[in-house]
Parts: sequence; C-alpha cells; structure tokens
Amino acid sequence: MNNVVPLDDLFRKRLFRVPDYQRGYSWEEQQVEEFLEDLELLGPQRYHYTGTVVLHESESETRSMDEDGNSYVLVEIVDGQQRLTTIVLLLDGISRSLDGFSATAKGLSQGIRKNFIAARGISGQPLYKLSLNQDADHYFKSSVLAEQPGVEGPQITSEQRLAAAKKRIAAYLSNHLDMEGETGEKWLQTLYTKVATQLRFTLYEVEDEAEVGVIFEVMNDRGKPLTDLEKVKNFLLHTSIAIDIDNELAKAVNGAWAEILRQLMAAGLVSGVDEDRLLRAHWLTHYNPQSRQWKGSRSVKDEFDLRKHKGRPNDLLDSLHRYTEGLRASCICFCDAYQPSRPDSFQSYGGNLKTRNEVVEWSAKLGRVGVIVPFLPLLLAVRERWPNDPRKYLEILKLCEAFAFRVYRLTGYRSDAGQSALFHLGHDLAHKRENFVGAVKRLKHELAYWCDDEKFKNWTSGNHQLVRSAYEWNGLRYFLYEYEIDLALTHGASPIVTWDELRKRDLRDTIEHILPQSIDNQPSWKGRFRSTQTHQRYVHDLGNLTLTKHNSYYLNRPFRTKRGSVGAKGHCYAKSPLYVERELTQWENWTVTSIKERRTKLLEWALARWAVDLSELEGKEYEPMDSVESDEDSELFFDEDEDDED
Repeated sequence: MNNVVPLDDLFRKRLFRVPDYQRGYSWEEQQVEEFLEDLELLGPQRYHYTGTVVLHESESETRSMDEDGNSYVLVEIVDGQQRLTTIVLLLDGISRSLDGFSATAKGLSQGIRKNFIAARGISGQPLYKLSLNQDADHYFKSSVLAEQPGVEGPQITSEQRLAAAKKRIAAYLSNHLDMEGETGEKWLQTLYTKVATQLRFTLYEVEDEAEVGVIFEVMNDRGKPLTDLEKVKNFLLHTSIAIDIDNELAKAVNGAWAEILRQLMAAGLVSGVDEDRLLRAHWLTHYNPQSRQWKGSRSVKDEFDLRKHKGRPNDLLDSLHRYTEGLRASCICFCDAYQPSRPDSFQSYGGNLKTRNEVVEWSAKLGRVGVIVPFLPLLLAVRERWPNDPRKYLEILKLCEAFAFRVYRLTGYRSDAGQSALFHLGHDLAHKRENFVGAVKRLKHELAYWCDDEKFKNWTSGNHQLVRSAYEWNGLRYFLYEYEIDLALTHGASPIVTWDELRKRDLRDTIEHILPQSIDNQPSWKGRFRSTQTHQRYVHDLGNLTLTKHNSYYLNRPFRTKRGSVGAKGHCYAKSPLYVERELTQWENWTVTSIKERRTKLLEWALARWAVDLSELEGKEYEPMDSVESDEDSELFFDEDEDDED
C-alpha cells in the first residue's frame, strides 16, 4: 500500500520499533542541520516531502491500548528510522520548551508527548511511540526522553550521536526563543505545525519483511547512503523469498545482522569503511583471496546469483546460511583484532587468562603500528580454525607485528607489499590446505623476502638515512613507545602515559628534540655544537629524540635545565611520567657523543626487540607473489664525520 501522509497520520494508532538488525542512530551534525534548515525554509500552507518510510507489522506482538482506550499496532521500521528518530527528538524539545509558557502551551506540550513521545497504557506504564534497537533503547528512554535524565551517560557511538542531536536541537530552540522574545510561544506552535502537518512521507507497508530487500537499496536516509553491509543484507533477504522452497534464511539473516551491528557498535567500528573492511576480510578469507577481484556487495551477489544455482535451491540455501553464519563469526574476530582492549574481547580464550592477556597486548601493538588490513584474513583464519588455542594465534600475531614494523615502517614499503601472499595464506588456512607449521614458515618466508636479517641489521648499524633523519619517520612514535614499555617493565611497572594520550596529540607535541631545533642565542648549546652543519646533522637523529608530554615547556632551554632533578621546580626529565625521559638523566651533558651513545643503545635494543628466527630458511630461495617496489629508490647511508664536535 502506497500513501503520502503527514506525520500526525503516520503516528496515529502505531507504535514504532527499530529492529535489532538495523544499524543504530547514525545522523551527525550535518544531517541534523540540514533537517532544521528545511523546516526554517518551509512557509505556511506549504508541504515538504521528507522521504520514504517502510513499515512491517510485527507478527509476534499483540495490540497495545492506552488509558483513553486507543488501540495501537506495533510496526517495525524497515527504512526511515533516522528521520523518525530525529523528529521525535525535535518534538520532545518543542514539548519541553512549551512547558515554560502559558497554560495553553502546557496543554499542547502534554498533547505532543502523548501523541509522539509516550502515551500511558492501561497498566499505567508508558507506551513509547518509538523504541530503538536494543543497543541504544534503554539510553534513549532513560536519558534522552526522560523528564529527569538518569546518571547513565552515552557509551556507544549511537548513544553519543543521540546525545549530540538532542543537544543541537536544544541549542536551536534556545537561540530562536531568545530572538523571538515574547512571541516565542507562537513560534513554537508554528514550528510544531510544520512538523506534525506539513512534513509529508511516502508510506510503504509490506507484509513480508524480506520483500523490502528489493526496494531498500534505492532508499537512503538523507546524506547517509546504504553501505555494502546493508546491501548484502537486503540481497540475502530478497533471495530468501525468491527461492521457491520454504526456508528460514530471512530469520537467520536478521539474527546475524543484529549481532554483527551490535558487535561493531560495541567496538566503535561504525563507519562504512569499517563495514566494508569486515565484508572484504571475510570474503578474502573464505571465498576469493585475490583482492583485485573484490567488488564489494557486487561480489556477494554474483557468487550467489540465482541463475548460477538454477535447479539446486537447497545447495544455494546451504551456501547462503554458511555465508551468513561465517560473516557473523568473522565479525567477532574482526572486532577483536581492531579493538582488543575491550573487556569482552577474545572470549574463546578465557580459559587461559595469561595467554589471552598476551594476545590482547600484542593485538594492541599491531594496531599501534597502524597496518592491520594485510593480516586480517590470516588472523581470522587462525582464530576460526583454532578457536580455543590462543598460543597459535599469539605466535602468528607476533610475527605479523614484526612483519608490519620491519616491512611497512622500517623498510618503507607500501602497505600492499606482501599482501597477496598474506591473503592467500589466510585463505589456505581457512580451507585447511595448510597446517599451522606450514603457515608459520610461509609467513617467515614472506618477511625474509621484504626485510631479511641483513637489511634489518643494516638499518640498526646507525648510518641509515632513517636513523639519522628520524623525526619525519612514521614509525617513530611506535618505536619509542615500545621502548617506553620495555623500560617500564624493567621497573616492574606499566607505562604511565598511554598510547591514546600520545596518538591523539600532534607529533610536535609528543616528540622532544633534546638538542633543540634552534640554538640561536643559546651559549650552552652553541658551545657544544659550534657549527651549523653539526647541529643540522644531529638534531633529527634517532638518538636525539624522545617521547614527551611537555614539549612546549622544554623548547630550547639548556640541557641541565631540561635534565633537572627530582626536587627541581617545573617540568624536567627527572620528574617526567615517561621512563624514556627519566633515562636521559644518565647523561650529565648532551653532546655528539651522547647522541651517538643513545642511538647505539636504542638500535641494539631494536635489533633484539624485532628479531625473528629465520634460520630454518637459510639456503632456500623464495619468490613472493607480489612485485611491489619500495618507496625508497635505494637505501641511503651516511658516513660518520671524523670532525664531529663533542
């Protein structure tokens, strides 16, 4: 049935619910602003087409009745939840604002709440006109719509967006009421009329929820186009009714998507990019490891095209169920890989708490390197094939971290170097064409090709360009933070300054040049670094750089001032929360020799930290599946200057 209806007709005799398989509230400031601007431009006696609402009457719920005897049917919002949720937030704000005016305004306020927010049921309990999916519904009702909000703050992304939208709407109403002054009540009444009667919706009511897959892909919330994850869901729902035998695929899809969206939201992985990465990683692992052939939702549709399975409906159904449940399982592993520090991560490893904690720690390290995508199929395959063996996952994880640092951060290759071989390895593991021992050997082979021990040791010789000009190196902060972790461990502690504290700040705020970048008018520095050439040569040297929280304080002060002492006033290395800065107090003065000594110490540590036993590969030739060239045309090394000043 197809109707164009105003909002007050849409809400009459209906209670709306967002099904759990839908994504949470996703409108951001831009979409809310555009909606409010549309209302501003809407003149009297004019109508504004607001979009399409697709509803499906719930088959599992009986009708509800309010205290006035009105009967309500429960409907699920298949499309249009973002608009309707925002409208309810606005009407809630209008209702609250009207309470501050005349008795007539207060009566209108009560009517708005009854018709659009919550009526009172015959049991005395509220009948909410709109319920969200289970992830955010409690917060929506107890904090956003409640007359007296509870102590619960927004936790997950959809709750944060609800809170932000409510705040923006409150500011919009407050600003206009300040400008309207005594005519504020009339302005609110006019605004309410616009929302309730001048906004128009195309209403589709469908009997079978799966049928909406056919039309849903061309219906987008304003500014929030459908993601590939939603397109895949709709394709599966459509296919469930196109297959000419009874099946429960739609039920399985809705259940899987509810869990997938819950997992992604709990992990804060709510962008379309995150969803695309999940779909791609699952596809590469279980269906086709050739990344260039991945076409998003189109690949899924082509694989399970009805025409390819003509006459074999049961085989197709089995394949679609495997895909659906496989994606659900992959989502858990995907979220754990990207957000390992969540309390509920790696639950299948709970029986071995010590090793699980190591898995969490090394997963966080891989995330800090900043290159996870090439390893996702491999990590998914190991996790799914040996779900209760954290030791195997940990061994692969450590090799992936070493690979990421040595190949992508140290050697300077792009993040697609070795990617094809890694994808094929994950695919072979998932399909049991490779065992664990063979997987470890193949991963080491790939690492040896891109950054073998000779290349690694050349870097740690100290004369490499990256070492002598380390300030612009994209692996610097990770390198120094790993050193910080190691120093903390030697003191029987954990780092006081977290990675997130450093990551969220600009590089120049977190990296301190011990020898300052400018030493003009600084006699204490000029005396030790007399020539401009020597200063320029060592100022960005790895040995001259440290993590810091107080870069704006240190500036170009003398080393003794920076070094300080535990009893000194103000910030200094001796009182730093960072062990890497405290270690600098070992030097009485800061000279070329000091920089060289510290550089040597750091590089010797790095040689042990990212060492990988490649002895089993000696004498064996290995040709990788990739042909990616390094970002560096050649390796540049420096000769030590015999005339360095000390």
